[in-house]
Amino acid sequence: MLISCEEDKKDFKREDYKGPISEVYGINMSYTDSARLVVRMSTEAQLTMANEDKKYPKEVRVFFFDKMGNNTTKLRGDSAIYLKANNLYRVMGRVEINNQVKNETLATDELFWSPDTKKIYSNKAVDIKTPDQVIHGMGMDSNQDFTEYTIRRVNGVVSVKSLPQ
Repeated sequence: MLISCEEDKKDFKREDYKGPISEVYGINMSYTDSARLVVRMSTEAQLTMANEDKKYPKEVRVFFFDKMGNNTTKLRGDSAIYLKANNLYRVMGRVEINNQVKNETLATDELFWSPDTKKIYSNKAVDIKTPDQVIHGMGMDSNQDFTEYTIRRVNGVVSVKSLPQ
């Protein structure tokens, strides 16, 4: 008498793991150029993905420094993603940039920061508060310390001190 056992073979679908390959907490990173502090970033958590993108699920704060080492501009957002392939940060949620020198603040829902070009831009609605007025627009482009910016599709009342001749 022969007895054989045959195991039920079921089709198992193999699913690739899509979660983080590393998790780091209590982040405080500094970027320097020629031993001079240029940018400092702090956040509670950093999740590194398999493609080397990084997710920052908690509040992110970025501080920009001038050549004298003074903190001139602060950027904050509810969360962020670093896209490795483009070397680009996408900051999301309640996003604010504050230029302390000019006393101007930008508020938006999303913006992008490119460390390579040292530019910040957004395609979303933006509100910029200056000491004299509030400017509304749809999209903006700026240098990373928010000292020079262009607002796209401005709406509302804007005061002009002088017009070109």
